[in-house]
Amino acid sequence: MRIAQVDAFATRPFGGNGAAVVLLSSPVTGQSLQALAAECAQSETAFLLRLQGQWLLRWLTPALEVDLCGHGTMAAARALSHWGVLTPGQRLDLHTRSGALPVEQWGAGFRIQLPTGRLDQASPEPGLEQLLGTPVQQRWTSSLRYEVALVDADLPLAALRLDQEQLRRRPCLGLVVMQASPPGTAEADPPDYALRFFAPQAGIPEDPVTGSAHALVAPYWFARTGRHLLKAQQLSRRGGRLRLLARGGDQVALEGETALVWSGELLANLAPGGRQDWEDLLP
Repeated sequence: MRIAQVDAFATRPFGGNGAAVVLLSSPVTGQSLQALAAECAQSETAFLLRLQGQWLLRWLTPALEVDLCGHGTMAAARALSHWGVLTPGQRLDLHTRSGALPVEQWGAGFRIQLPTGRLDQASPEPGLEQLLGTPVQQRWTSSLRYEVALVDADLPLAALRLDQEQLRRRPCLGLVVMQASPPGTAEADPPDYALRFFAPQAGIPEDPVTGSAHALVAPYWFARTGRHLLKAQQLSRRGGRLRLLARGGDQVALEGETALVWSGELLANLAPGGRQDWEDLLP
C-alpha cells in the first residue's frame, strides 16, 4: 500500500497543514485506521480506497474519525496526482461521509469543493469571552459542532494563547476564532479575513490550516463583503493561505497549493474488515 505526506495550503514543505495519505488496497477495520492515524500523528490521516468503480475517502485524527476535512481532501488530491490517478484538467469525485467532494488540479495547486455546513446565531456567552480574554462581537454554533467567535479586527489574533483544559470543557468539537483583515494594513495582498482553529477534543490542540472551518464561515464573509471570491489566512504557527469561491447553494470551492514531503510504501499489516463502513460511502 502506498503512503505519502502532503503539506496542504503551503507553497513549500513544512508549512500549511500536514496530512498523511494512505492508498488502501482493500477495506480494513476502523481499529486499524485509527491505529495508523495515531502512528502518523498528523492533524488528519486521509484513507483512500477504490471500490465498485468509485473513489472513497475517510479522515481520522489521532483520536477519532471526522465527517469533513478540507486539508486532508486537498492532500488526497495531491497524492492521487503524484500516483498518476488524477491528471490536469480531470475532475474526480471523492465519496465521503459529507457526500461527493469534487477535486481537480488547478494551476500550480488544487481546487476542492466542500459543503459549507450551517451557522446558527447564538447568544453571547461569558465563559467564551473569559477564555479569549476579549469581547466577542458575534457567536455561532454550527452543524459541524464547531463554535465560531468573531472578534475585533485590531486584536493580535496570532498572539492569542488559550487554556487547553478550558477548551476541552467547551460544548463543541472545535473553536473557530475569526476576524476581518485589520483596516489600513500595509500588506501588498491582504486577506479578507483570518482565523484560528482549536480542537483539543479531537486530539488537535491547534489545527494549522482548517479547510472545513473556512468552508463553514465562507457564506458569512461572502455576504459581508459582497464578493464571490475571497482570500483567507490562518494565523497558526505554520500558517497558510487559500482562496474561496462561491459555488451557490451550500457549496464552496477552496483553492490552494501543496507540497509533497515524502512518498513511500506502507509495510505494516492492517487487519482486513470493516467493508460496510466503506460501502456506506458509495453513491
